[in-house]
Amino acid sequence: MVDGLYKTGKKLHNVWFFLGLTAVAAMVIPYLILGENAIFTYHDQLDGEMIAYILQARHLFQGDFLPEFMGGMAKTALTPPAPAFVLLFCAGNYFAALLFMQISGSLIGYLGMYLLAGEAGVHRGISAIAGVMFAYLPFLPVYGLSQYGIPLLIWCVLQLKNGRHIMLAYLYVACYALTSSFVLIGFGLLGAGVVWLFWLLGKEKKNVLLFLGAWILLAGIYIAENIRLFRQLLGGDASQISHKAEYQLTAESFLPAFLRNVTKGGQHSECYQLFPLAVTLVILTTVMFFRKKMQGERAGRLRRVIGVCLLWNCFFSFAAAFWDSAAGVHFRKNWAAFGAFQADRLLWIAPTFWYLAFACAGMLCLELIRCEAGKPAGIILALAACCAAAVAGMQIFLAGDVKSNVRKLQNPEYGLLSYRDYYAEDVMIRVEDYLRTVTGMEPEQYRVVSLGIDPAAALCHGFYCLDGYSNNYPLEYKHSFRRILAPELERSDYLREYFDNWGNRCYLFSSECPGYYTIEKGGFYFQDYRLDAQALREMGGDYLLSAAYIANAEEQGLVLMNEEPLETKDSYYRIYIYEVAP
Repeated sequence: MVDGLYKTGKKLHNVWFFLGLTAVAAMVIPYLILGENAIFTYHDQLDGEMIAYILQARHLFQGDFLPEFMGGMAKTALTPPAPAFVLLFCAGNYFAALLFMQISGSLIGYLGMYLLAGEAGVHRGISAIAGVMFAYLPFLPVYGLSQYGIPLLIWCVLQLKNGRHIMLAYLYVACYALTSSFVLIGFGLLGAGVVWLFWLLGKEKKNVLLFLGAWILLAGIYIAENIRLFRQLLGGDASQISHKAEYQLTAESFLPAFLRNVTKGGQHSECYQLFPLAVTLVILTTVMFFRKKMQGERAGRLRRVIGVCLLWNCFFSFAAAFWDSAAGVHFRKNWAAFGAFQADRLLWIAPTFWYLAFACAGMLCLELIRCEAGKPAGIILALAACCAAAVAGMQIFLAGDVKSNVRKLQNPEYGLLSYRDYYAEDVMIRVEDYLRTVTGMEPEQYRVVSLGIDPAAALCHGFYCLDGYSNNYPLEYKHSFRRILAPELERSDYLREYFDNWGNRCYLFSSECPGYYTIEKGGFYFQDYRLDAQALREMGGDYLLSAAYIANAEEQGLVLMNEEPLETKDSYYRIYIYEVAP
């Protein structure tokens, strides 16, 4: 029976691939139907990285500054995670650019996992299943191929090791460097590459130069892309101290962090591997009992691949947990801005290894079934693997934006913010037209801040803002902006610690709704909002765009310009414009 399955698998080689490809392509359908009413995760995506792409595209090849962002910031304040994708945003259709990043990431993720699992000797059907699961993982598309592209990168490196597809492999290495982030993942891949290079030198010297060439190509492109950032970090601009210097590092217990990393993953790298991991370990343990029956080259290779995957992921989990432990924090406190470096991004590599190990474990089940003595155990484990894949697949679907968009198709009133809701282009057009009519000024002639609506909306539209979301801006600017916030920060320990100890979000916060950066139009209004209007005026602030009425505005030095809020029938927000009194 199993031999027949193997023969059928060979005949269905292309069928398996295209079935998986069809499953991946299906995820695009809700986005295409909904258009800008589609839902994309806005945390760390629409509020931050999207603005980096938009502003960098607007000022591509135009100096080193972004005049709209936080009063005029160096381009290092907004570094796009996938630099080459900035070109997509030059056309001005930002939604289409984001959707293209989602589609290309998922397709490359599927292709890479399919090929990588096949390279390990996994049946094409299992490879396709692993590829589809990987493609549906809820990675944020704004990170380009940083996560989705790792399986194909590893496959290309293996081709170089074996002296195959050399030009294709080098081409993809260059493509990956251009569409991924050195800060978020590149450093980890280069570090792992050094480890593997030494292993190759110790074990076998065949094609080592080909691999070294790929490593140099990857590193060289990363350096070229981030030359401004490297110059700043190495003291090229000694006059600017990053606000990261004031990051307050908080230690956490090593063991809970390690277990969480192994079973859940890190930030933006959760891949719901618990059930696949458990089944993989059970299969690996069971196979050891039938080792004499499974002495074939394929079974041995599968066991080695699983072992390597588990070892690498244990190392990544250990390194990330240590970095945030008491010992790690102790060392980091002496490294100034370098101490804010997030080593837990190593966990972004882990999903590739978890699902490669799971695919290999599934193949071991087939190998076990081929051995007569192990047939019953193999069938039981195969069923367990199928159940684990089903559970993980359901978790992946429920966690991603695909599920939210399917729900949106079923119910247009589905509550999550859509792309259109978040950026509120229709309302922002009214705000710009209103200010032009009343003041005669264009957006570049005045400066705004936002309250109850993320500054990303104003920045996306083209307003010049004093506020924004950045992980690398001058400490001096943070201190100046804090003067505006000081009265409100004194009323909330949470907000004060959030801004003083971190500060990436240089926003107008409110103690009446701490942690909420978007306020839907309705009954809410600010009853007693406080800020230092003089400090705002001294920083160049002219207008405050508020998503809710401010009852005590005059007491705070704010003058309401429009009694009727600016909104549209379907808009998520309504905007009140307040002038900062001279």
